[in-house]
Amino acid sequence: MTMAAPIPADPGARASSKAQARAEFGRMMRWIALIGVLMVAGALWYLSLFGPLTVHLVVATTFGVFVSVLLGAGLFAAAFFSSKSGYDQSVTDATRHGLAANPEQLPEGLESYRRTADFTETTVPAALLGEHNTKAGSWGLIHVIEGRLRYRVTDPRRAPLDLILTRDTRPGIVEPTILHHVEPLGAVRFHVEFWREPQPASE
Repeated sequence: MTMAAPIPADPGARASSKAQARAEFGRMMRWIALIGVLMVAGALWYLSLFGPLTVHLVVATTFGVFVSVLLGAGLFAAAFFSSKSGYDQSVTDATRHGLAANPEQLPEGLESYRRTADFTETTVPAALLGEHNTKAGSWGLIHVIEGRLRYRVTDPRRAPLDLILTRDTRPGIVEPTILHHVEPLGAVRFHVEFWREPQPASE
């Protein structure tokens, strides 16, 4: 049985997103350049009302106005490109990688004490699809019987984790109190098994 490998974003979709962001950035910069030219023309016309335009005045005005427009608006366009192309998210994920790693197996000595019914893509509770966690001391194993299930850990205390679980991978490990959620990828059937420290016989 092999362990589930992290699933990066679809390379094709990522490349398409970057290409689209690059094209939009190019269009924005062309509009910004046009606006810069118009601003220069407007500034020179305004200055001509007060006297003749010298070469030095034209050069200084053209450079100052055009560069100011290009820098000011260009920075906003660059921020837009960075966000749309996914670079911002890449930096965010990279800064989170120094956080505690997600466990690869259950701690020793735990015992299974409960399991859910089998869920499908149509019967999975809405609570499991949104961010949720288990109580302190309660571990979980997500067993996929059929199909494919995406399992993501989104807790800020842990490094990002994005797995696709199948019947051929190890179960997804749910750590106590750590935020996570699941997402059916088409037809799927799975259940969650809960584990905890052995309880006294009186309980």
